[in-house]
Amino acid sequence: MTVKPGNTLRFACECVSARGGYSDPWAAVAQKRLLLDGTKERLLNSVAREPRTIAQLAKGLCLSQPTVHAHVNEMLASELLRESHEPEKQYAAERYYEPNFPVVRTEERAEFDLVCQTVADRIAKLFESNVSHLKSAFDRSGLVERGWTFDDLAQYCYAGAQRAAREMLEGRGVLRPRKHHRNGAAWLFWAEEEPNGGAGTGPRPRTRRRA
Repeated sequence: MTVKPGNTLRFACECVSARGGYSDPWAAVAQKRLLLDGTKERLLNSVAREPRTIAQLAKGLCLSQPTVHAHVNEMLASELLRESHEPEKQYAAERYYEPNFPVVRTEERAEFDLVCQTVADRIAKLFESNVSHLKSAFDRSGLVERGWTFDDLAQYCYAGAQRAAREMLEGRGVLRPRKHHRNGAAWLFWAEEEPNGGAGTGPRPRTRRRA
């Protein structure tokens, strides 16, 4: 039997594959290993509520300033961090850093959760109402003869519908497509504070003026 060279399989998420393609808009963050180092995640948590300098980060995380400086430079290059325009500088050369993506704070989540839950309920009911059609499609496929059940493929069906809906909404301008960054990765990213603690336990940020 002749085996064709190259990749022919499209996996559920491109974050597990070196091959291109479309999946979740944040997949490239994992695929490009932008947050593989746990220290970078700690840095992001440290600046989630208030911009901080390298010296402040080093002291708060018990790391050396050269170590923090190296991580910050990498995260500036990948555009996970950005320099903040902090007016209350002790020294003119001070630089403050903050996440270069939205951080939804605990108190802000409540504004979205109720609406999102309503939308989720409608999506779930719509999917459930079409399960019989999906099962019919499954029965006509060769997957049954290969020993698989519909339960094995239900997540695939849901992921396919979700991906197609996202592409439609992007095409209609309702959702913003993934953004191409300077390091060649294309992603959209955000973070949410934990409902019971996490970054939300820190001090509230000062009101800052954007330059």
